[in-house]
Amino acid sequence: MNIISKAIGVCIISVVAYLSHPKFGAVPRGGRLARILKSQNYKNGEFRNRETINSAHPPSRVLRKIIAVNQSSPKIPSRYTRLDSLDPQADVLIWFGHSSYYIQLNGKRIIVDPVLSEVSSPIPNFPNAYQGTSVYQPKDIPHVNFLFITHDHYDHLDYNTIKLLKFDFAICPLGVGAHLERFGVKKAKIIELDWDEVIQIDGFKIYCLTARHWSRRRYHRNQTLWASFLVETPTLFKVYIGGDGGYGSHFKGIGDKYGPIDVAFLENGQYNENWANVHMKPEETVQATNDLRAKVLVPVHFAKFSLAPHTWNDSIERTYQLMKGQQFRLVTPMIGEAVRIKDDHQKFKTWWRTSGKSLASHKSRRVKTQMKQD
Repeated sequence: MNIISKAIGVCIISVVAYLSHPKFGAVPRGGRLARILKSQNYKNGEFRNRETINSAHPPSRVLRKIIAVNQSSPKIPSRYTRLDSLDPQADVLIWFGHSSYYIQLNGKRIIVDPVLSEVSSPIPNFPNAYQGTSVYQPKDIPHVNFLFITHDHYDHLDYNTIKLLKFDFAICPLGVGAHLERFGVKKAKIIELDWDEVIQIDGFKIYCLTARHWSRRRYHRNQTLWASFLVETPTLFKVYIGGDGGYGSHFKGIGDKYGPIDVAFLENGQYNENWANVHMKPEETVQATNDLRAKVLVPVHFAKFSLAPHTWNDSIERTYQLMKGQQFRLVTPMIGEAVRIKDDHQKFKTWWRTSGKSLASHKSRRVKTQMKQD
């Protein structure tokens, strides 16, 4: 019995030690917590969505499918564009896969939800990044002006990436700053915003807007806020950073108030009926783009990690098929491909059809050309 007690004690100590690692972040306290308690979006001990959600824990069969998809995904085509060699005045986008991307606009460098690690969870080796997608490392990212974090989930807020980045300001929803400080980010660099708040930096207006999602880094849910952002440049060019979130009436509200929007980054992957309120299906992504009155859609949240049981290219193929008759433009770069943000004539290939199997219903449309990889 003494041996068993000692073993249990060692296990408890090991778990506590593991959970004390900085990657798990921190709980908001002090003045940060006082500000949270004053938020109209914080009620009964947690942040609340403006439209209710019903997100269930996935049953074991769904988890098994996710593991199977993660293990069976093929090598993903990608390119490598040196960010430090770009013209600093050029308006450019580089997508890193999933929901991580780099933007240059009006001479400013912006990075959104950078996850440049091989995994997107605190669990070692799961889910692993698809082969071919880890093109960029933190050392490849030049000093940026604005780091945006939309919420605290591990596939959007990565300790190993953040601690190595150089940036002027980290802009995030209420409470997320506690995690960033635990990661080693200086408090003076952190700007936390509630929904409907706006700030202005060097002529850039940054609006913190609602999203329909949830948060959790360690124990309790919804102790930090989740958000989308609208960035308006001094030349009035508008970029919508959607983050994660299910479809809802907020998209039309944002479009009515701030539209038209020049470019919208919207999630387009990792959906399932068990969490239908907090992640969008491709059909909803297209509708949200129209609601936002966006001129360009850049779909993200796919092609690097499997967090849902659908095939890795299901979302982008379905979105592509839905484009007939749409008034907005679909921009579909492969990872690392340079996008000229304001060039309406730049063409993109159906690269997701060149690696692995497309959906059975789209096999007849599969493109069999081989993409050249740099």
